[in-house]
Amino acid sequence: MAVIKVSGSRRTTQVPPEVFPSGTSRPPSRHVRVFEAIANLNRGFDQVLADVEQLKQLGLFRGEFSRQFAKTCRLTIEERRAEEDWARYGRMLLEWEKKFRDPNDVLVEAERLQKAADQNARERAE
Repeated sequence: MAVIKVSGSRRTTQVPPEVFPSGTSRPPSRHVRVFEAIANLNRGFDQVLADVEQLKQLGLFRGEFSRQFAKTCRLTIEERRAEEDWARYGRMLLEWEKKFRDPNDVLVEAERLQKAADQNARERAE
């Protein structure tokens, strides 16, 4: 919205700079946008779960099949949400573990993988 300046200056309107959602004059960083998107997804999951619960309370899911559908719907949504959290927290845990990992563990893991690959090759050859 333009503001009319009453000081008598030749400029009659002042246009405020574009203000971004975070209240700053700069666009939000990529990380801020990612976290906002994740928060929006979580709100969406919560809304779907609340709507399913409301439909259940209104008697929409009366038969056995319908009740099982409602339960499956809720479990599926919770599973999807958990996958997002699992991936995020899994990455954080791996980063934390890297700080304390023994360099020789890499060699032991490589040896284990090689043995598994050799075993698979032998099984396919038989």
